[in-house]
Amino acid sequence: MDKMSMQTIRLVLNVPFMRHPPGTVFELEDSPEVSGWDADERVREKQDFSGRCNYRLPDGGRGHVVELPESHTSRCPATAFDGVLLNTGPCRVTGVQSGLGERFAPAEGTPACGKLREEDASLVPINGVNSQGLRVVLPETESRPRGLLLRDRLRGSDIRNLPTFARETTLDFSDLPPGFYELLFQYQNDCRHSLRFIKSFPLLITLEPGSSRFTTNPTRY
Repeated sequence: MDKMSMQTIRLVLNVPFMRHPPGTVFELEDSPEVSGWDADERVREKQDFSGRCNYRLPDGGRGHVVELPESHTSRCPATAFDGVLLNTGPCRVTGVQSGLGERFAPAEGTPACGKLREEDASLVPINGVNSQGLRVVLPETESRPRGLLLRDRLRGSDIRNLPTFARETTLDFSDLPPGFYELLFQYQNDCRHSLRFIKSFPLLITLEPGSSRFTTNPTRY
């Protein structure tokens, strides 16, 4: 299936999970997988998989993919964001990594591009909206990135190339919809930094048990 045309579903988190508070809304691929799925069909026929389905959550809040139990979620009401600008939700930095190659293999000592730290990226308001921009201060080195790429981690696709900068700049993400993203700073000799962040939905949703009613609160970090 074309990842850009994948079927997605909006879910509300009913309980705290990893570093996500209850009421958090996720848009995820609508293909939950069964935990403990046995390759032998004869064994599967004897197993009870109720309550053992998981969604692939691209970021548990520390930059890494985790399994989100379906039982922790409910479908987001279709009208929850009527009249709401989805791109006004805040960004949230979840993790950074430095190393060599796509797998960020560790270099001997400090890599030539230095080591990016989580505190080297701070969130700033853009156009008066909280946490819509990201101020990045790169490690002090003799070279500047040769490429800066923004990736969609849910779909595994590249969104756009961004202008490179010498050491520090503020990046404007006020146009991004809610999702899971990665900034990839590429240097010579295959040295790179990865900065992962989430663009949240602008509202937290609290569902009333046994009812179609719900309440909302702004998402803040």
